[in-house]
Amino acid sequence: MSDLELICLPGSPWSAKAFWILDACSISFRKRPFEPFADELWLRYKLGLGPWHRRFWTRLTVPIAIVPTGTSNGSGVLTESFDIAEWALRKSPGDEPLTDATLQALRGWNDLSDVVMQYGRAAFVDAAKKDVRVAMEVLAPPWMKKLPYFIKKLVMTVAVKVFAFKYGRENAGSKLEAVMEAVQKIRAALQNGGGKFLMNDRFSYADMVMAIALNFLVPSEGVLLFCIPKKFQTDAPDLLRDFEDVKLGHIPLEPCLLRCPRNPAPSLRRP
Repeated sequence: MSDLELICLPGSPWSAKAFWILDACSISFRKRPFEPFADELWLRYKLGLGPWHRRFWTRLTVPIAIVPTGTSNGSGVLTESFDIAEWALRKSPGDEPLTDATLQALRGWNDLSDVVMQYGRAAFVDAAKKDVRVAMEVLAPPWMKKLPYFIKKLVMTVAVKVFAFKYGRENAGSKLEAVMEAVQKIRAALQNGGGKFLMNDRFSYADMVMAIALNFLVPSEGVLLFCIPKKFQTDAPDLLRDFEDVKLGHIPLEPCLLRCPRNPAPSLRRP
């Protein structure tokens, strides 16, 4: 049987969720990097969509997992990060049975992480509109960064406008109040877990997705896509200034997320 195929955007926080859970569940997969704009038609062809399909004209995002036929818990196409996580957990649930209650709790943390990540992406788009160098630093692939400056500026200016349109609805609905409510929930869960874990007594998918999300709330080195590099936000407030316990409750992920590894570095596996 062939491996699962993961269509992903390296460096994307949403793709990072899928990378981690597949590796954590010891599920082998083939990575197919997705190039925004250039691969839009290819992706629709890959999913069997033609112009006569309504979905052909709708927005498609990655990660997308294509599960081969003959897989024990079903084949098909998974188009959401949490759908990929649920499939992986059901295929390799670990030492304890995977209950509906556990899945519901994990989905809740995944949804909270999306609230934070969407806020961060909206802030990134706003920053890139004001200074296109932000997009050139974060979005431009290595080969593009070697091109003349005026070409990079032109391409990235168009890219920012496309991203602003593509995610306009989510960006408009992103509110700092909802983000800080999510941080408060993290604090409460960590306190219930003795300061280490969000669920039960071990590092889980919940901890990973929230750790990814928290990278958007502090000045960073731009490890993840849509994170504003520190040099472009020297005056930005530290939104976690009053939440040192939340900062300390999550492991540093930047070295691992930069390369979206097939095999997580030892630091990913929390003691």
